Amino acid sequence: MDNANPQKILGHCPLCHAAYATSEIRQLGEKGPTRLFHCTCTDCGHAVLAVIMETSGNISSVGLVTDLEIQDALRFAELPAVSSDECIAAHRVLEQDSCAWCARLLDKKA
Repeated sequence: MDNANPQKILGHCPLCHAAYATSEIRQLGEKGPTRLFHCTCTDCGHAVLAVIMETSGNISSVGLVTDLEIQDALRFAELPAVSSDECIAAHRVLEQDSCAWCARLLDKKA
């Protein structure tokens, strides 16, 4: 992977297709062959978190549209990963209390 120019891989916004400015592509972290980037489109204002991995000369990437600004992404990148037990507990709470959650959301919008 071209470490000097990630713009070759993260070239365009997936939403409006404008070219990213080099200054708006920020590397958040690196672990082995995997690198995490935050990209902000200067045209439409949307942001993407992108994971790029190079193995055996092949490059794979996954992007996720996000509302995180770079400061938020940097802060979250430093936090420990969510455990599988925490995910299961959150799912159970949402599953068991989904009606109550919906009622609360609807009350706040009214």
